[in-house]
Amino acid sequence: MEELLRPRHPLDKYHQSQLEFLAALPEAQRAYHARLFRLGNASYRYQQQADGEVTEDDFHHWLEGLPVKMRAAMVREGFEASKNSLPLRRHALERRDLGYDAFLKAILTPEDWAYQQELAQASAPSSNSATRKE
Repeated sequence: MEELLRPRHPLDKYHQSQLEFLAALPEAQRAYHARLFRLGNASYRYQQQADGEVTEDDFHHWLEGLPVKMRAAMVREGFEASKNSLPLRRHALERRDLGYDAFLKAILTPEDWAYQQELAQASAPSSNSATRKE
């Protein structure tokens, strides 16, 4: 079962939970669920890199790119309440040249990377609504 979870979850209790979940599944469902765990584990590992690294400067830079209403909501929330949000963490990492796609491509198998790309393309917003700033 271990070979199904590479990359594994860095926290042992979650890794063990994933192994138990996979073991309880019918054989035909294991590969699919294992892939989802691997993608999630890789994303979790990426986000871990931002622990303690998000600054107020990152926050203000991030705010500049948000739509007006979202920006206003985030300003109201403030830096302390927002510093653990996944989009802000990703923004901070990418400002330091630690891109999400490059990280995933490096840590995943080519097959898992291709699947991740398919998922990303399928969930991408249409081009006419992707950059609205209302």
